Amino acid sequence: MTAFAPPAFYGGMQPMSGFPPYYTAPPPVMPVFHRKPESHMECRPDFAWKPAHRMSPVSPVSSGGIPAYRPAWDMDTLKASIRYCPAGTGEVRRAIETCTFRPREQAFTTLINICGRLKEWRKAVEVFETMKDMKTVRANTYTFSALISACGGCGEWGKALEIFEEMKKLALSDPGCRPNQVTYGALITACERSGMYHRALALYGEMQGKGITPDKITFVAALSSAEKVSAWDKIEVVLDAMHEQGLVGTSAIYVSLLNQYAKTGDSDKALDLFLTMQMEGVSADQNSCRGLMKALEAGGRSRMALQLLEAMWDAEMVIDLETYNSALRTLEKCGAVDAALGVLKEIERAQLKINADTAQSIVGACIRSGRKTVAKKLVAKFRSMGLPVDAAHSAESKTA
Repeated sequence: MTAFAPPAFYGGMQPMSGFPPYYTAPPPVMPVFHRKPESHMECRPDFAWKPAHRMSPVSPVSSGGIPAYRPAWDMDTLKASIRYCPAGTGEVRRAIETCTFRPREQAFTTLINICGRLKEWRKAVEVFETMKDMKTVRANTYTFSALISACGGCGEWGKALEIFEEMKKLALSDPGCRPNQVTYGALITACERSGMYHRALALYGEMQGKGITPDKITFVAALSSAEKVSAWDKIEVVLDAMHEQGLVGTSAIYVSLLNQYAKTGDSDKALDLFLTMQMEGVSADQNSCRGLMKALEAGGRSRMALQLLEAMWDAEMVIDLETYNSALRTLEKCGAVDAALGVLKEIERAQLKINADTAQSIVGACIRSGRKTVAKKLVAKFRSMGLPVDAAHSAESKTA
């Protein structure tokens, strides 16, 4: 097999007559190999050598030893040029201005999206600025949205907001630049990822005020921002809007809201959310059941707590000791000793190691119901297990 000629082989070649100086004729006899040579250069089928660190199409090395760039002739070669042009050197602008076809708005949107996926927001800005300087195209909603998404994806929320303000000013005279669902979604997500939670919620409110329907990604970013700043009323509003569109939040956000209802003692809202969540297709799990159990405990809903436990047993759900203890504290308040003893049997059947909280709740239920003999036996049993049970405290809780 004929070996590759070194790059220097092409150094003395002269341009073909009638062709631009950046095009050099291939050697008259030269086999084309599609494997990569072992040198620092890379061979292409059109005999255009290019340095490994600069992947835009180039011609063979000129007589001066400086690579001469070959303009892109279609969208694929332009994308390759933009992909490998270094930012801040002017090569991005040159690659666009010297291409042999006229890119339209959609082409610029694609180029900006490529820069965003490469996490090169500065290059995306260069593409956008080059587009603005061209007379044949103008910025629109999609190019602005792509640029905002590229900057936001790189954590440059400040630049994204700056571009957004420019977009809104331009939209006053050009309806083709009005922000849409993608614009707000990219900006809200960028603010949420950068910790600008209040700004993200303000943008969400502005989006709703303009009648723009958020997508699921925007909803999730708004929910996350509201959770970070403990804006629970905002979470309720966002979840209602999602449910109206047939969308659901993450399991974690439902659990967080259930835990908040437990803190405020709003068992009615907790129960409503728990049922709505399942109606929308989110399955109840150990965490959501624990959150509801805490809310039922805060509301003193002993019968509902026992029903929840029974439903979890029927579903063969794994129940942790924290959930059992929450149910026992609820049963203790109403003196439901038989139910509490039944829960104790289930705890022992599950081979869970009870703690002092468990023992105290069961003894307290016995004392509240007047079953002092049973209470004494249980106190002796729990103390033999090394659990500090305070019967006097349970008796005080009865009179409280």
